[in-house]
Amino acid sequence: MQRPLEGIVVIDFTAMVAGASCTRLLADCGAEVIKVEASDGGDLMRHVPPYQDGVGLIYALYNAGKKSVVLDLKSPAGLALARRLIEQGDIVVENFRPGVMARLGLDYETAAKINPRVVYCSISGFGQSGPLSDRAAYAPVAHAFSGVDMILSRQVDPDAPPLDNRLMIADVQAGHHAFAAIQTALVHRLRHGVGSHVDVTMAEGMMGLVGMQFQQTQGGLDYRTAGFPWFRTRDGYVNIPLVSPNTFRLACKVIGRDAWAADPDYASFTGMAVHREEIRAAIAAWTATRSSEDCDAIMNAAGAPCAIYYMPDQLLEHPHVVARGSFATIETASGGFKVLNPPFKISGTTCEAVPFVSELGADTRQVLADRLGCGEAEFAELCGEKAFGPDRVIVTPEIAS
Repeated sequence: MQRPLEGIVVIDFTAMVAGASCTRLLADCGAEVIKVEASDGGDLMRHVPPYQDGVGLIYALYNAGKKSVVLDLKSPAGLALARRLIEQGDIVVENFRPGVMARLGLDYETAAKINPRVVYCSISGFGQSGPLSDRAAYAPVAHAFSGVDMILSRQVDPDAPPLDNRLMIADVQAGHHAFAAIQTALVHRLRHGVGSHVDVTMAEGMMGLVGMQFQQTQGGLDYRTAGFPWFRTRDGYVNIPLVSPNTFRLACKVIGRDAWAADPDYASFTGMAVHREEIRAAIAAWTATRSSEDCDAIMNAAGAPCAIYYMPDQLLEHPHVVARGSFATIETASGGFKVLNPPFKISGTTCEAVPFVSELGADTRQVLADRLGCGEAEFAELCGEKAFGPDRVIVTPEIAS
């Protein structure tokens, strides 16, 4: 089956996680993603452990299926090549701090002049406009600003300090928002014939995660919502979320509390809140005598939602994950490793990781030949002009005939 974005060319100026996660999804969907990297080590994520056969596993997660081209954007020759690539591209994605691409002469206004149909996506912490737009921002900054870490912490204890969140949620969230917004911009181009500038922020993406709390605080309500706590089992933990009177009634029947299920003083949103501690104690007593798998099986068989708390190593071979094809395997000399596939499927197409990871600069000569018609003589001249960096000699296979 074809991939839905086959024929789309992406010029990728991203690094780290936010932008790279966006362009990885574009590659999964069939776009030709040309990742532009500096000669002095390339994307920093290349150097983050762990490694397998010299491949950074985290780098591979966000960059599988992309072609790596080395350009020195500080040299006139390298910059000229970048502009020629933009002229040939459908999509440009960058995640520099606002202003950097303009100083290089690679901003949207410049790109649109040489390629009016280009969809140009900028991913940043606070956006391309506003008082905070020029700030450096990584995921922890977006987490702090958005209110997410404070709200998560104070849902449990109203006097607690902010959550020490070590997950890069803001990065991945922004990458996924960018991926979706780019598709919308492509539809706009299809209908109107012109490209556009997509401005995606990490901070606003994170704010969307606590949208309910924004509405509650405007309505004079406590920002804290009813939690869905874990319950200890004989060998781990499960979550049994009582999200409605119906799920409450189903869970009550499982744990032998049929009277609660039939009592409106319990089986209502108000009743569940008033009797919260009593209800939780009864469920905890039931789960404590059973294994996590038994709790999960019994509750779900009765129609009551329940899930086991897993760690990543437990999910790699989980039957559901295997059946869904949630991972793709990238082969290496010592066996290979897995990377996540996109969290969606589109009927009649293939959307999954392209199972290769390019070495730094490995595709430079081939891309310049295929996209820009650059032959051996011009390539040698570009090397002399330091288009690929002051000290780098690109050692790659010969240009295919």
